Amino acid sequence: VYAGGTFSRLTFGRTRYFRPHLGAVSSATGAPTSFRPGINGVVRSLALSRDNAVLYVGGKFTKVGQAYRSNVAAFSTSTGALLSFAPKVAGIVVAIAVTSSGIYLGGTIAKVNGRRRTDAAEVTHGGALLPWAPRLDGYVRALLVSPDRTRIFLGGGFHHVNRVAHEALGSVNLTSGASERFTRHLIPTYRRRGRVSEVTSLTSDGHLIFAGAEGTGKGVFDGTLAFRPDTGKLVWRNTCLGATQGVLYLHGVLYKASHAHDCSSAGGFGQIRHGWQAHHLLAEDPADGTLLSWGTTAASRPRPLPDTNGGTGNELGPFCFATDGAQLFVGGEFTVVNGRAQEGLARFGP
Repeated sequence: VYAGGTFSRLTFGRTRYFRPHLGAVSSATGAPTSFRPGINGVVRSLALSRDNAVLYVGGKFTKVGQAYRSNVAAFSTSTGALLSFAPKVAGIVVAIAVTSSGIYLGGTIAKVNGRRRTDAAEVTHGGALLPWAPRLDGYVRALLVSPDRTRIFLGGGFHHVNRVAHEALGSVNLTSGASERFTRHLIPTYRRRGRVSEVTSLTSDGHLIFAGAEGTGKGVFDGTLAFRPDTGKLVWRNTCLGATQGVLYLHGVLYKASHAHDCSSAGGFGQIRHGWQAHHLLAEDPADGTLLSWGTTAASRPRPLPDTNGGTGNELGPFCFATDGAQLFVGGEFTVVNGRAQEGLARFGP
């Protein structure tokens, strides 16, 4: 399991391993591996090639070991060696999507290899800049290639894609970068200053696209939604309050990392009377967005919900998910899982 972020060490038992911003641990035991790239800045995104042979890493950094890299790098997963892939990206790389034809980058991108780009770009597997260049007016936080591999979905803090209104969620052609209008009204648009929703994460079951969002301002959209990738038609919208940081579909369940504190509008738990209690790990039915017991489909036997703490006290807790197809891995700033000390990375079995 590869982990990236703002950390400096991985701790296993009583041993600390110096792994600034990027490391790897055994998926079975959690013991750190020998992978020690030595990145000098924060890692914000990780993605594997389709054959799992290459790990792409994005963020805000200038060096990997002694080698210069401008906010994006690539490693061999078999040897851990830094590869020659080295596009020069001006801006933080927050999201990466990999296809057989190119590497898509999203974030606060201003230029790639000296050419202007507005928060999204595509490069070859060798690092050369490609013509794909949708125009956005805000940063990109998530990228997802459609199941039919004809378009790419973008989520983030933007309001327009190619000068057409697309609030926080857009769809563009995978090769030309041209906008497709059907995702225009899936995320609510708020007229009042200081109220906005941003799409933080995207996942798919091969038939539907699921998006998670976080909002700023009272009563804004913090939940999850599902839409059809070929038409953009909204299938359902879950309006739980409490920012959604990550979503992942696995075996008939949509998993959600959040600090949800009021899901009464979705038929779930309500806001407690004084203050609020965050639920950091939730499971939803991908068919309609209703809350499920953890690790179960709507028809299977219920299990209790797990939980983490909010880490540093801001109640964010878990940020992201990963899976090997059976197990679920959770990363974030938490220090406790199910009442026991567990910092930053946790594993849940099938």
